[in-house]
Amino acid sequence: MTSFPPVDGWFAIAYGSLDVSGSTLFEPGAEVLLVPTVPGDALCLVGEGAALWRRLVDGAPVREHDISPVERTILAEMTHAGIVTRDAAHPARVTKLAPPVLSSPLHELVYALTARVSAGHGIRCVFAKGPALRLQGLREREHSGDVDVWCDPARWDDLAAALEPWGWSREPDPWRGTAVHHTATMRPERWGCEIDIHRRFPGFTIDDAAAFEIVLRDAEPLRFGAVDVLVPSISTHAVLAAVHAVRPVIGAGPRSRDASDTAARLLARAPDALTRARELGAVPALRDELAPLAAPGELDAERGTPRDWTWRTESSRARAYGAAMRELPWSTRARLVIRFIWPPDDIALASAQRAGQPTDDPTRARWRRLRRGVRDWLRARS
Repeated sequence: MTSFPPVDGWFAIAYGSLDVSGSTLFEPGAEVLLVPTVPGDALCLVGEGAALWRRLVDGAPVREHDISPVERTILAEMTHAGIVTRDAAHPARVTKLAPPVLSSPLHELVYALTARVSAGHGIRCVFAKGPALRLQGLREREHSGDVDVWCDPARWDDLAAALEPWGWSREPDPWRGTAVHHTATMRPERWGCEIDIHRRFPGFTIDDAAAFEIVLRDAEPLRFGAVDVLVPSISTHAVLAAVHAVRPVIGAGPRSRDASDTAARLLARAPDALTRARELGAVPALRDELAPLAAPGELDAERGTPRDWTWRTESSRARAYGAAMRELPWSTRARLVIRFIWPPDDIALASAQRAGQPTDDPTRARWRRLRRGVRDWLRARS
């Protein structure tokens, strides 16, 4: 194997970077916001550091003889921080710096970081919903509170583990290890933005792997934080967002007119939405909303039960969990019943937090959870 000597010069690298010199969200003097290539916080470069890093972006390689003694000191610090390299082929090399595309620069960097981490672990992924819908002309609202990433279903646990060193922790989930839950929620320790890792989206009748391959097949790039991230094509994204808009919510009753109208508008804005809905097995979930796009009776033959759908129509969380368990083997049900009645510490404490009854006592959290469950069940039976 032939080896090559390092290039005589320096290059800028980052897992996401933005030119924030014109942003009113930062103090005067802030120039470059970036994510290092080693786990840590986002960095904001100012002064000589920002000027040097810009040179490494625009004029790389910056040769050793063009670097002043002061800049050598700065380069040593940048090397330790993981934002410069002498490797011209580094996968995180930055060759162009641009201002933020999104109204929240940090949110934009989370997209870039997640894409880089996924690629670094060989995990294929597509980013769904969120601001991409507006950029594709499918909705007016720009911002979302979290980042939704749909990855290869066989690798969703791997992606969750890969993101933990970067400042997220996986939310405890009593359904973990079963096929019931479709999302792993990653809670931020310092980034201020959740990441939802999807192995599927509820509402399709085809299996998880097949649906992901269809979405990935014609995904298109958007550039966030100097990184190209994949998002579903317009037609695919419209179907996905429409299914999400009409998904049942436990205890909410029948589909609302607003939800149905939102889904219909999304589908009407996308070419080939009907074709893509058929491919994904989304027609049963969207039959009424797709009707204006089809000939009379054209959708009658489209059958199947949307995944994660029926149990979500139940009137209470307790009844919904019971319905979901009926889809699992008996051995799994028995384990889950114990886990739901008297859960491990992390699940009990997380449940208390979500219920607005935070505590640091797992036993107290378990008893409160059990009382809420019993009340929920009795209320649903009355």
